[in-house]
Amino acid sequence: VAASESGHSALKMAKFRPCVPIIASTPDDRVRRRLALSWGIHPTTIPYTTEGADAIIQNAAESALDTGIVRDGDRLVVMSGMMTELEGVDSSNMLKIHVAAETTVRGDAVGSGLVTGELHRVKDGDLSTVPDGAIAVVPSEYSGELTGDADHIRGLVGGERGMKPGSTSHAAVLAHERDIPMIADAEVPDELEDGTVVTLDAERAMLYRDAPSDTSTQ
Repeated sequence: VAASESGHSALKMAKFRPCVPIIASTPDDRVRRRLALSWGIHPTTIPYTTEGADAIIQNAAESALDTGIVRDGDRLVVMSGMMTELEGVDSSNMLKIHVAAETTVRGDAVGSGLVTGELHRVKDGDLSTVPDGAIAVVPSEYSGELTGDADHIRGLVGGERGMKPGSTSHAAVLAHERDIPMIADAEVPDELEDGTVVTLDAERAMLYRDAPSDTSTQ
């Protein structure tokens, strides 16, 4: 998978005629149409994002899943060129081994950010029971205030239903105050047990099973 603004990275990969498909993800529709004329390239369009290199990689992996060429759980080699339109985002010469994962949970975005951690349900609202670096899940049946220190958690998933983007819930207020990525109005299925590694993309209001891994920058 090549995440590229100009398409140059994908064209360089196609030059060597690899035995696996090349999926080119670009935010420029003109570049996508041009890449469709090149050997072995399956071009897709991804949205611009300002959330950093990890968000670019996640968007590229999602677009690869949408093509049907990549399946949930497949291991991808993702390369990224320079994104000149994205200020403050350094994605040049980046290579990442990434596990493609389909969206498990969708909800409403509260804040922004992309984080990975183990899932942990907070049935009584006490965040002090959440392990360090975990993503806390507040069940829909809990409507009280959250207690305990929230500095050690990476993300929040709120199950409150019927609230517009979760803006009136205590969990959403806490997420805004502490700058914690959160998805509101989302119910985590029972098959995602506590301890399952997930990735929370607050900007797109999605929760993915499994984590991206093994990043290296040249």
